[in-house]
Amino acid sequence: MIRIGPAGIPLSCKERTNIDGIIYTRCLGLSAMEIRFARGFISNEEAKEIKRVAKKCDIAIYVHAPYYINLAGDKRNVKMSREKIEKSLYLAHLMGARIMTTHLGFYGNLSKKETMKRIVKNLRAIRDRVKKRGIEVPIGLETMGKKEVFGSLEEIIEVCKRVRGTVPVIDIGHIHARCNGCLKEKEDFQKIFDALKDLNLNHYLIHLTGVKYDSSGELYHVPIKKGDIPVIKLMECILENDYDVTIISESPVVEHDAVYAQILLDRAMEMMK
Repeated sequence: MIRIGPAGIPLSCKERTNIDGIIYTRCLGLSAMEIRFARGFISNEEAKEIKRVAKKCDIAIYVHAPYYINLAGDKRNVKMSREKIEKSLYLAHLMGARIMTTHLGFYGNLSKKETMKRIVKNLRAIRDRVKKRGIEVPIGLETMGKKEVFGSLEEIIEVCKRVRGTVPVIDIGHIHARCNGCLKEKEDFQKIFDALKDLNLNHYLIHLTGVKYDSSGELYHVPIKKGDIPVIKLMECILENDYDVTIISESPVVEHDAVYAQILLDRAMEMMK
């Protein structure tokens, strides 16, 4: 199954609540939505209402933790990051979210090996604490676009192998930026899925946006049409392999590019007939 939806409340939704955003997303013919905590957390009551409305509308819910997370930092940063992730997981649990996505941290002055070691240790501690509370929502680890930030595809796969209860979140724009525009052909997208085979995933969460980049990696997001990622070839790769995926639009024109992604998916389906 392929679901597509926006990251956050659609920009054209007049009422600016998550509940209205879910209903509006359904009206757009989309089938997923990411609830974002970039500007703060919601109440437990709202989380429970999101679960009820999303089920009624057949909208798959995903969650994104606050952006500033550093599980490789000093004690203060790690404590703050743990609290944010655990709070996000608890709310994701209440709203019946399928995956709670988070960033992981920065290299700073650390070696890549030491950064990995700290992140794995702290993620295991988070997983163990939330599991004791009955929270089983998978922790999604997002691939990152800036080269000074922990989160290459290879690093994310390695962490997922070391920490149970984690899954990769494949940010296509970030991967494209980090490898200086390497996603050009259908085979390039296939290499991403091939790299994930050892994780034995039965579902893939994909973030999608256009992106501007230079030799240091990601600069900023742009609408899909203003980027250079051949999204139609991603869709062909997904369809040819019958992958079960959810695509979340992180484009600056959020729901517009979610709908555009749906159009590209439909176009790819027609081309394959």
